[in-house]
Amino acid sequence: MKNFDKEQFNKKLKTQFIGKNLIHFERLNSTNDFACEIEKKSDSNNLKEDLNGAVIISEIQDQGHGRFNRNWLSPQGGLWFTIILITKIKEKDLTKMNLLAAISVAEILITKYRLKVTVKWPNDIYCNGCKLAGILSETEKINSLLYLNIGIGINVNIDSSVFANLNLKAISIMDLLGRKLKREILLAEILLSFEKNYNYFAETGDFKSIFNKMKDRIIY
Repeated sequence: MKNFDKEQFNKKLKTQFIGKNLIHFERLNSTNDFACEIEKKSDSNNLKEDLNGAVIISEIQDQGHGRFNRNWLSPQGGLWFTIILITKIKEKDLTKMNLLAAISVAEILITKYRLKVTVKWPNDIYCNGCKLAGILSETEKINSLLYLNIGIGINVNIDSSVFANLNLKAISIMDLLGRKLKREILLAEILLSFEKNYNYFAETGDFKSIFNKMKDRIIY
């Protein structure tokens, strides 16, 4: 399977700052865990400015995990990535970030790919009753800086037999559309959607407007 093409991704990326620094790996235990590692090192080597908006992406995760440390299958063909933000959002509002990220992903899947997805509060995306994507946001406080790590996993070009063999109730975009997607384009679209929602929320504190865009598709 073809690896992620950074050059093609950079050509498609339209964000102001998120994803401009893309750090790509063939294999990691977890993109969220790696993000925490480099954040701890950044304080001593003046890399803090480079980390705001950085995206860690891996072709495979060996120890991908979701909420409550549940395992997340992360084989070749998916999008497994973490957005790093040095955030000024109030700590009491950080619980909304899972849902904000899920809404941002769902917006693209609905508007660009015509998929009838639902957001299962607060952090999963489903289609046809099967899990399509998941989000895990975690924070790391280092000295005066608060890092927000938004881990996102999306089943993109994965054959359904992989899930069936493990008795997982999951599905991929390839299954739903009957064709493979260019992951580079999908990631660029999602990062732009997320950046717009994140910037709006950071500037206004108005989460209700973001929630209302997807309120009819949120299930509990």
